[in-house]
Amino acid sequence: MKGFFKQLFITLFLFYVLLVALDLIYTSIYMHPVKARSKVSWLKNLEANQEFDYALFGSSRVFFHLNPKQIKNETGLNGINLSYPAADNFEIKLMVKEFFKHQKAKKIFIQVDDRFNVENYNDLAVIPWMPFIKEESIYEDIRKLDSTAFCKRYLPFYRYMLYDSKLGFREVVLSFFKPNMFGDTNGFAPMNGHMSEKSKRLSLHITDKKNKHLEAIIEICKKENVELYFFTAPYYNTQLNTDVLEKQLPNYKDFYDSLNDINSFSDHLHLNEKGAEQFTTLFSDTYFKN
Repeated sequence: MKGFFKQLFITLFLFYVLLVALDLIYTSIYMHPVKARSKVSWLKNLEANQEFDYALFGSSRVFFHLNPKQIKNETGLNGINLSYPAADNFEIKLMVKEFFKHQKAKKIFIQVDDRFNVENYNDLAVIPWMPFIKEESIYEDIRKLDSTAFCKRYLPFYRYMLYDSKLGFREVVLSFFKPNMFGDTNGFAPMNGHMSEKSKRLSLHITDKKNKHLEAIIEICKKENVELYFFTAPYYNTQLNTDVLEKQLPNYKDFYDSLNDINSFSDHLHLNEKGAEQFTTLFSDTYFKN
């Protein structure tokens, strides 16, 4: 029996050592990737202490909608698009805080929409932060919303097993060979497709109350002495009470019904490549031409 328990202990110990080693290897790869696959990893690996004319934050409704390279061609201004799909207000706050750790910008733009009232983390959008959860500032923010954050931080390799489809072996291997789709355009990626003529009208609603994560961003920008602007990107054939956003947020601009050509949209919420080019010009003319 003694021999059995000894063998069991050795096996468990070696298994633990293996998990620690794998955790260190995976984390190192995400922190210093050959080709950054997520916006979070990409931001963390940008050359430090750059001063941008502006930075854009939001969800897919910025990621696929605003092209900094086009804005530079039209205005000469140097900007960066740090939005990514599924990001809600919590993940946007994390990106803003991470940006100011090593970068500077004269102006910050935050896209807000029917997700304005969301204060929890997004199950999908929080995943790119998991390789960095051992950083105290990131952990403290996630811990306030995620009761399992302690396990994700302190159990070796647990977060990589938990999110294997997004952070596992396949993604680690791809980080050596497959570049992201947004690096060459400073964070923008085009969306393809066209809406169906039979698409029904969409009705969305925003509750009239403040969002704690957006309030935190307002305070961060005050502290950094940075101009902060909020805006709503275009929708197609959608009813949305954006008057709430105008009431709750400073420097708010409503573009939600600024484009109405169905051929410019891939769905109710997203512009296609043609629409993105149109909206980027409109955005540039509104904020930068003067």
